[in-house]
Amino acid sequence: MSRGPDVSTGLHGALAVGSRLESYEIANILGVGGFGITYKGYDHDLRRDVAIKEYLPNGLAQRTADGTTVVPRSDNDRKHYEYGLKQFLEEARILAKFKERSIVHVNRFIEANGTAYLVMDYEDGESLAEQLKRSGVLTEAEARAILVPILEGLRVVHAKGVLHRDIKPGNIFLRKDGPPVLLDFGAARQALGEQTRTLTGIVTPGYGPFEQYGSLGRQGPWTDLYALGATMYHCLTGRAPVEAPDRITVLQEGAPDPLKPVVEAAAGRCSRELLTVVDWMLAPHAKDRPHSAEDVLARLTRRKGTSPEPRVASAFPKTQVMSGGTTDVAAERPSAPPPTKEQARAFEACRATAEQGEAAAQYELAMMHAYGRGTARDESAALEWLRKAAAQGHGAAQGKLGLMLFRGIGTAKDEVVAAEWLGKAAERGDIVAQFNLGMMYAHGLGVQQDLAQALKWYQLAAERGHAGAQTNLQVLAAQPRRRSRWPWISALVVLCLLALVIARRLWWRA
Repeated sequence: MSRGPDVSTGLHGALAVGSRLESYEIANILGVGGFGITYKGYDHDLRRDVAIKEYLPNGLAQRTADGTTVVPRSDNDRKHYEYGLKQFLEEARILAKFKERSIVHVNRFIEANGTAYLVMDYEDGESLAEQLKRSGVLTEAEARAILVPILEGLRVVHAKGVLHRDIKPGNIFLRKDGPPVLLDFGAARQALGEQTRTLTGIVTPGYGPFEQYGSLGRQGPWTDLYALGATMYHCLTGRAPVEAPDRITVLQEGAPDPLKPVVEAAAGRCSRELLTVVDWMLAPHAKDRPHSAEDVLARLTRRKGTSPEPRVASAFPKTQVMSGGTTDVAAERPSAPPPTKEQARAFEACRATAEQGEAAAQYELAMMHAYGRGTARDESAALEWLRKAAAQGHGAAQGKLGLMLFRGIGTAKDEVVAAEWLGKAAERGDIVAQFNLGMMYAHGLGVQQDLAQALKWYQLAAERGHAGAQTNLQVLAAQPRRRSRWPWISALVVLCLLALVIARRLWWRA
């Protein structure tokens, strides 16, 4: 809905300025995305400006030489194109039901030119993305003026079983007069993404939660709340959050969350109340996030809510120590679905290869058991296969085995043996093992405390970009070095003895 460049030709494969769709005339392009083009139009019947969204997934369709007709790129793309077109119509039907000021309103649906168009209200203003480019960060008042109305809109659409699935600064439009409006619910985009992974842009990096990156992720209101939290993080810090899969991967390896909590990143600029709510929305695991927009509104407006106290990542301790608990893929979903036939077949094929003694297959089979991929979760079985792969010198298996032994997962906790396996993996260049071995030396866990060894392994991991190692290295480097008092004591004793000898010689002479 924001004002775009004036275009008189088919730029980006768009309709030319002056093209007609019934009573609507194309004025200019407002935005171009992977799944369609949005135009500013003019309704000659009602004599008003409108916004028109055209279904044109560039991975599946193209404009013909006549400058208007849209056709699938190939016969193979036809069924996907037509399926997405049907979902595009469904999006129009869904949005037409909502009258909330903070939700984009659809007035008409037009089928023409081999594709379809949504006709929406046109609003004067700019996107949140455009404002952030200009201002960098927002004040707390500005952020709340966006967050609260969008939450109120989401509360209504979530109650109807509708998810947005792509909340980001570019999809929040700031009216010059009135509350912000949430654009582009993208039912067609999501449906196509589920049907074929040949299209890009299914998840916007930095804003999409981990459950959106796989077909098995259980999505719900908490999915949109993560994306809205990520948008607020950008508003308050000036940058998008770390991508969700990167956060999950690092956390699974026992390292600190690479995303700096907003309570630290924006400390002193905003109230702790707002910052803790944003961190709550940004919890990497779905089970730790608020599960409804009402929960968040209750926290923000100090109404009594049913949600638990927000779980906010605390500041780093002196140096990070490996957790004694587990962090795994299964934990991010409240109830993981049973494996599909395809996953079960993959598990059986991997087991057959592992039983033949192939270390890589043994490691992969261990991970399937550990995370419940293609089979029931079984940590003891995971540990057994890791031992077999580690004994053959598989570096990743050695590192995982060391972590499981340290935490006591699937077996009794054994820090000494854990340090031995982590040492083998660290020598092979495993960055996570290097980091964890550095922590064990720093804290004397399973090994004799040795600051020099801790610095050595932290340095190796830090040089390769491990965020936790870089943090701990800085902490250790900043600590004042304690000087030993023994050299001073020894020197004092020698001086005293020397003084005594001189005094006795002087006495005899006298």
